[in-house]
Amino acid sequence: MVYGGEEFRTTLAAAIDLEKELRGSIAGFNMPQFAVDMPGGGGKRLVSTFEAYDRDTGISIFQSSRIMERKSDRDKLGSNLYFYFDPLR
Repeated sequence: MVYGGEEFRTTLAAAIDLEKELRGSIAGFNMPQFAVDMPGGGGKRLVSTFEAYDRDTGISIFQSSRIMERKSDRDKLGSNLYFYFDPLR
């Protein structure tokens, strides 16, 4: 996370709702990409690519897009699931 950027974070639900509202109302090449930065090295993920999301608790699960060539590599790196938590308001 970027230092000092916490105030700009929003819930995943708000980002999803905003994306739905904008989609179809503006040209596709002008459509912004809404992303979340996964803590713990998960990288950036589009908000719509979550594996699971609970709007009540604000907990979402994203899967890493890294391709593992060997099972032994996967065992060394651990799980490829990343949890994202909505900011407290």
